[in-house]
Amino acid sequence: MVYKSMTLAIIFLALLPGSSCKKFDKKGYLQQAGVVLTFDDDRIDNWYRYLPLLDSAGVKATFYISKYNRLTAAQKTKLAALQSHGHEIGYHTTNHYNMMDYVYKYHHTIEEMMRCEIEAGLKMMNRDGYYPVTFAYPYGAHNGIIDKELKRYFKSVRALNGSYDYAKSIAAGPKNDVLYGLGIDKGSNHSDVVINNVLTSARDNNGCVVFVAHNIGMGGNLSVTKERLLSIINFVKNADMKFYKMAEISN
Repeated sequence: MVYKSMTLAIIFLALLPGSSCKKFDKKGYLQQAGVVLTFDDDRIDNWYRYLPLLDSAGVKATFYISKYNRLTAAQKTKLAALQSHGHEIGYHTTNHYNMMDYVYKYHHTIEEMMRCEIEAGLKMMNRDGYYPVTFAYPYGAHNGIIDKELKRYFKSVRALNGSYDYAKSIAAGPKNDVLYGLGIDKGSNHSDVVINNVLTSARDNNGCVVFVAHNIGMGGNLSVTKERLLSIINFVKNADMKFYKMAEISN
């Protein structure tokens, strides 16, 4: 009876999220291991405030823009500064709708979605000198059908990694069309231990981790702390890794 109880306990522990079901390692073949820092939405003022920090650390990030039609003239000037400092400007839809809901819940056609949520916003950005080549899904929801449509416009699409297979967020090589970002905001509930383990795996296996954040240092669930951001930056620097832009690891 004791042995049976112990066996059941071992099985139970093995199934817990904090145990062996977490996966970190993925063999890569990049010449230099690295990290892609991605930031989503229209939080231009916040990102611009931290531009000196990113510059001083040699970070080149990817900023996925949604609601471009609602940006003020001042915000557009700040976005231009981000691009001029070498950061990538990606695309995150016109209105930030959940694309799966847009099609399957609210019964729009994929053609309608592409026209309203992709082409409309891209035309506005193109007129102002932005030509995004990578895309991030609002809310991370996606499927292969929509992936295929989006890849007519973009080199890669980025969804979210909602699993305990953290290796899914490590790109093995330089040519990817679908990537899965790992959240580093407070609301992602990923501990510093998890973040460090994923970074260590990328370093040891010549891969590139894709991280996802929104605000920097603002508090709340959709913000990465300045301390965590600095910790990631220091890890990359000390490990002789590289900060990639998403376009650099995309098809």
